[in-house]
Amino acid sequence: MLTIVLQQGINGIVVGSLYVLVALGLTLIYGVLVQINFAHADIVTLGAFSAYLVTHMLSGNYFAGIAAALMVGAMLGWLINAGVFAPLRQRGSELLPLIATIGVSIMLQNAMLLLFGPIPYAFDTPYSSKVIRLGSLFFTLQNLLIILVSSATIVLLYAFLKFTFLGKALRAVSQDRETAALMGINPNFLIMLTFIIASALAGMSGALLGPVLVLTPFAGTSVIVKAFAIVIGFGNVEGTIIAGLIVGLIESYTTQFLDPGLIDIVVFALLLVMLALRPTGLVAEKRTENV
Repeated sequence: MLTIVLQQGINGIVVGSLYVLVALGLTLIYGVLVQINFAHADIVTLGAFSAYLVTHMLSGNYFAGIAAALMVGAMLGWLINAGVFAPLRQRGSELLPLIATIGVSIMLQNAMLLLFGPIPYAFDTPYSSKVIRLGSLFFTLQNLLIILVSSATIVLLYAFLKFTFLGKALRAVSQDRETAALMGINPNFLIMLTFIIASALAGMSGALLGPVLVLTPFAGTSVIVKAFAIVIGFGNVEGTIIAGLIVGLIESYTTQFLDPGLIDIVVFALLLVMLALRPTGLVAEKRTENV
């Protein structure tokens, strides 16, 4: 019994790490603009396809695939901000960017269907079949890589936000954009930077997610709903990290001890309970600091 609990704990941490990476990008955008980017799921999917193509073109160089996915995500983030959010922000409507990103999402999904077709792809990396055993516990080298890359990314992002000038300026913009501008901070540049970082995280999470799930033009949607719930329910970087790992563990233990069909019911029921008990989120912060 203890072995099962520990094994499912490992599986839950792997899944939770992926949720954290996907949700962190949403958290950054939501924290700065109080907006949701519905195209975020499709950036995750494009990151997965980019990693798949580069990995196979370079004879199994998975790390080059991860780097390519990160760059593709960053480029898409810049394009979405420059082409959608920046022009519509000037109109003073919060609804227009939301609707526009739904249109971008539909466009990207149909483009991927045209390019890659509806047939699922099997994204096998050189690490997917290598199994590590620790006594009665086992996990693939791919899963270990997911945990290590996710952990390193989370630490670097946290350090960037808390200890660098740009990170502190970004947090200032998230709290009060007008006052930050009066203090000499350029909000438009930092909003652009936020989109680039958030979308780069989405692309990289797609590269890590692709080998775990069946790769289709809609692969990102399988995790984005829970990522949305994590962001809206827990709202800041610290809360997102904790909540993402908790959701991964809940899914893993629900699959083992209850029924896989109950995963969404259990996760969202606990989310509602959490919001009722702690409406400020898992990690309450002063004022409305979301990053």
